[in-house]
Amino acid sequence: MFRFFFPVIWLPFFALAPSVLISQTVEINTQIASAVSTGNATELASYFNTMVDLSIPGTEDTFGKTQATRILQDFFSKYPVKSYKTNKQGSSTDGSQFAIGRMEAGNKIFRIYYLMKKSMDKYLIQQFQIQEEN
Repeated sequence: MFRFFFPVIWLPFFALAPSVLISQTVEINTQIASAVSTGNATELASYFNTMVDLSIPGTEDTFGKTQATRILQDFFSKYPVKSYKTNKQGSSTDGSQFAIGRMEAGNKIFRIYYLMKKSMDKYLIQQFQIQEEN
């Protein structure tokens, strides 16, 4: 009897696990969108992993969190954000999460893309890209 009882007890916890992860990523995506909307590089970088693949106009490489923050601060001071909207969010089969958005900054329009992977029980940004739209 114990063999059948044990899985029944744990079933609700396992059933809720995916919804907790979805809830966590929705909250993180909302906070990232807020940081981008306000051009707050420090807040945005709080979601970076220790190393991040950063691609912005004129710069593309893998940087430590501190250096990536400075690069983004320079970008946001050159292109003050007027608006940002997330257009698409999703996940891949390996569990990584992504978002694509549109940012109006300075007198230009940019496409934002970031990829998050789970690290130590929370999602952190592995890749962050800002591309100018033509």
